Amino acid sequence: MKTFNLAIAMMSVLTLGLSAFAGQANSSASASSPGWGPGTASATAGYDGGGIGFAQTDTRSGKVNLAKGLSFGFDEEGLSLSSSFAVAPTLGPAAAGTFNLALGLDGDVSYSVGRTTATGDPYRSVSAGGSATPGRFGRPGTAVAGVNGRTGPLGRVLARTHSQTSRPTVVRRVPTRRILRRR
Repeated sequence: MKTFNLAIAMMSVLTLGLSAFAGQANSSASASSPGWGPGTASATAGYDGGGIGFAQTDTRSGKVNLAKGLSFGFDEEGLSLSSSFAVAPTLGPAAAGTFNLALGLDGDVSYSVGRTTATGDPYRSVSAGGSATPGRFGRPGTAVAGVNGRTGPLGRVLARTHSQTSRPTVVRRVPTRRILRRR
């Protein structure tokens, strides 16, 4: 029954047409541990657009504080995906990461990744988040990643992000004419 309802909903959206707005998928996750007792975990995820979208979050606190956010969507401009996680156990390093991807129907690809770790001190806090949007009106898509980490005075934070956009190579063929000479 659920599969039938999902199929009807998808056909209805496709039949009615999709909105003229490019969809944006975004997610974020953060987790912290004080080094003793339970810490905190939070996550967000969302899809803002006129197409078909999905968003889900999951958080857990205790000896291991874990947060995950996932969202994706598809509209007339392309596909957008965003996924983020953060984990902070009572002992050991805290880590967070994000992956964001935008695939345009015209062939452009934009992605971003980020990761961070916090080590060395009983108090550790990490967060990661990002978003992805396919391009519109011939413009390339965007994918953004951001990470953050905090620790006490004895700790160390390492963080890194990378973003890239690739446009498809357009090969244009110029029609050639054969010129026939009469002899």
